[in-house]
Amino acid sequence: MQYRSVSKVVLVAQIVCWTGQFIGHGVFEKRAPALLDNLVQAFVMAPFFVLLEALQTSFGYEPYPGFHASVQAKIDADIKEWQEKKLKLLS
Repeated sequence: MQYRSVSKVVLVAQIVCWTGQFIGHGVFEKRAPALLDNLVQAFVMAPFFVLLEALQTSFGYEPYPGFHASVQAKIDADIKEWQEKKLKLLS
C-alpha cells in the first residue's frame, strides 16, 4: 500500500520536473535541452555530475585534488563561449 503512494508521488514529481525542464529551456534559454542532443549525457552523465556536485558541496568530496576547480573552470569557459555566440547572433 505504501509503495503505491510513493510511486505516484515520484511519478508526479518526475512529470512536473521534466515539464519544467522543457519550459525553462524554451522560455529562458531559447534552446533545446541537452536531452535532445545526447541521451547518454542526459541520463548518465548529468545525474552523475549532480551527485558529485552535491557531495562536493555537502562534504567537500573530490575524486582527486583539484577536480572541482578544473570542472568549474570548464563550465565557466563553456558559459562564456555560449554567451559570446549568443551576442554574435544578436548583433
